[in-house]
Amino acid sequence: MRARLLVKAAVLLAVWVGSTAIANEPGMDQEPKSKTVGDRRASLTTEEPLLPDATLPANAFKGRSPRVVIIIDPESTVCRQQMDRLRKPGGEFAAMQSQGWKIGQGDDNHVQLVDRRDAPELIEQLKGSEFPVVACLDQGEIVRSFKDGCSTPLDAWTFGWLLKGVNERPRAPIPEAIRVATTGHYPLRGNHWSVDGENNPSRDLLVSHLKTATHVNYLNADWKLEEWSVEELRSLHDDLHEKYGPAAPVSSSAARPTGLDQFSGNRKALGK
Repeated sequence: MRARLLVKAAVLLAVWVGSTAIANEPGMDQEPKSKTVGDRRASLTTEEPLLPDATLPANAFKGRSPRVVIIIDPESTVCRQQMDRLRKPGGEFAAMQSQGWKIGQGDDNHVQLVDRRDAPELIEQLKGSEFPVVACLDQGEIVRSFKDGCSTPLDAWTFGWLLKGVNERPRAPIPEAIRVATTGHYPLRGNHWSVDGENNPSRDLLVSHLKTATHVNYLNADWKLEEWSVEELRSLHDDLHEKYGPAAPVSSSAARPTGLDQFSGNRKALGK
């Protein structure tokens, strides 16, 4: 009886060892056939290699992740110009490297430079026709790509967005219309005259100058210049010069000819 039990146990052990050896042979799928590629990838730890997709080259899953890949065509004039710009002393690559970026041909770099002949599958996936072709790979997948354009230059800010997915480019200030004070007493204008050679006259200087003999005869008696804004006073001063010119002296029946006529550049600068 005991002998029969020992024989039976030996047979069962041999069957179990044999099935285990077959399951561990290369090429045998140890997971259920019903699992998809995505299911298998999700079940792997970070130490296990990822299962490549058929649309990407096997080397896309090696090295740093994420990383930016620049696919270069040595025969493309535009590509050479772009790369020369990026590589020049004090250029984008130099600035990035000073901030800790690793840039080179190895797949351990933040930015990897790849010859187009070594990445045909990536070019096909990205539909790249103009070089350089630039994309970010994360865990073997293309997560972001770059398309050249006026609003998105290939520079350090674009590389940062490709790698991190965060746009950190400083925003240009929104232009605002120039605003000047007005009280509604006089229409405003630009291209101001100076006042006695002063390009930024004060309110007091403007009021006193307008009340001199040169201009006072052209002022409306109801105007309360002290209540006007600086821009209104300057606009009035401009118009008096350009519409009426210099006032004739009281003792003279006619103004003598002079080179300082109402359209003279010298007179505008001096504000006389």
